[in-house]
Formats: sequence, structure tokens, C-alpha cells
Amino acid sequence: MTIEMAPIRGVANHYGTRTTKNKYGGQESTKMGVVKSAEWHFTYDDLPAALDSNLPQVIPANASIVSATLYVDEAFTSTSTTTDLTVGLEQKDGTDIDIDGLLTAANATQTTIGTAGNVIAGTGALVGVSVGANPGQLIVDSSADDLLTGKARCVVEFAYDK
Repeated sequence: MTIEMAPIRGVANHYGTRTTKNKYGGQESTKMGVVKSAEWHFTYDDLPAALDSNLPQVIPANASIVSATLYVDEAFTSTSTTTDLTVGLEQKDGTDIDIDGLLTAANATQTTIGTAGNVIAGTGALVGVSVGANPGQLIVDSSADDLLTGKARCVVEFAYDK
């Protein structure tokens, strides 16, 4: 089934059974006080990108990123000799906050994303600092345009700053 976006108000209507499998992200409740976590699931052929709506989970404006972790559930492969992923944040209109601010290509190399079960800790420029004055949506980009396989989860822990 499909999700239909109303052109004027941007309201999402859904018809039929909804099986998003956390594609748009979700927030997990924790008992860690001000620290919250958001999680996104994605595959090689459906990498997260900015969506101009209120449907996806966002990291709120002025929140500080505590950590970012990529869990490789299925190895990423391509016909290229090297495949790297970058994970960052964008505003919903597509304006970059930092396209590799959570995981840089140096973190998510073919060696680390090419093996199922790997857990990759992010060391991007946004880890440990505020996302700024605008909320951010998760984006994932690949250095290879010909990905053949791959499935992962990205978990971002953040704290609200006031």
C-alpha cells in the first residue's frame, strides 16, 4: 500500500496495512533522563534521504548528539572495488547540516560495512556537539552507485539542549 501526501497541508494519508519497518525512523523511550535515542532501518536500495514532510523521525533543533552507531545486519557489497557509506543530517528541504557528521567514510569503509554483524561507532563532526538551530533528518550516502546487497540500522543518541 502507499502513503499519500496532501499537496497543500502536507498531511500523510495511508491506505491499507502499514509496514514501514522503521524506514522513517522512530524514537525509543529510555530511562536515561534527557538522553533519547532514535533508530532507522535501511537497505542498500533504499538509503535514507531528506523528505520534505513531517513523516520522518528527526533529531530536534539544538539537540546534542551523544553517539551514533551503525549496526551492519547484512554485508554491503557492490561491483566497485571500494564501497564506503557516509551518515549525516540534512534539513527537510535538503539543506545539509553535515552529510558525514555522524559516520564518515573513514568509519564506514568496505572493510567494516562488508561484514555482517559489525558494529561501527561514529566519530563524525556532529558527535558530541549540537546539531544547530534546525532539526535534522538522517541521510546515508554510498560512494558506490551500484550497491548489490546490504542492510543496516543506525542508532543516534541525543540530548535535548535548552
